[in-house]
Amino acid sequence: MSIKNIKPSHQSGFRQGYYKPIHPEKYIGDPQKIIFRSSWEYRFCKYCDDSEMVIKWSSEPIAVKYFSPLDNKEHDYYIDFYAKVKKESVEEEYLVEVKPESSLVKPVMESGSQTIKRLKNYNYAVKTWIINRAKFQAAKKYAESLGKKFVIVTEKFLFEQESKYVRRRRIHKH
Repeated sequence: MSIKNIKPSHQSGFRQGYYKPIHPEKYIGDPQKIIFRSSWEYRFCKYCDDSEMVIKWSSEPIAVKYFSPLDNKEHDYYIDFYAKVKKESVEEEYLVEVKPESSLVKPVMESGSQTIKRLKNYNYAVKTWIINRAKFQAAKKYAESLGKKFVIVTEKFLFEQESKYVRRRRIHKH
């Protein structure tokens, strides 16, 4: 089943929906089906849509096979975005994952009394971190085989881009 068939859900705990582009001509695929699965993915959609540097982009463009060290099986990993970017006269292509910076750091068990809830949260965080590392290694190798770059975009990039956009709008209004 294609990831595009999994509709956004309001019960996920994350902001999800369909992004409506201002520049649909930049989008590769059906611009009516641009799915975002978090508020940060929504911000990345806005960045791709608004940025003059982004020539073409798409959401959930490809599935990459990865091997999970947790169950010793192969799985599909749907990369969040593809972006073709032009910096000066050079064009570069990226496969992009949007993740919070905190998820890129190996979890550490909190000190203090260990409750069942804390242990379950820690266990979940470690499993997620291990799986993400396997996904990211597979995505990097896949991207390199195509002459593209795999990058992980965090809130730092998203908020930096958002403030640049706000500053540009203020300058153009005056």
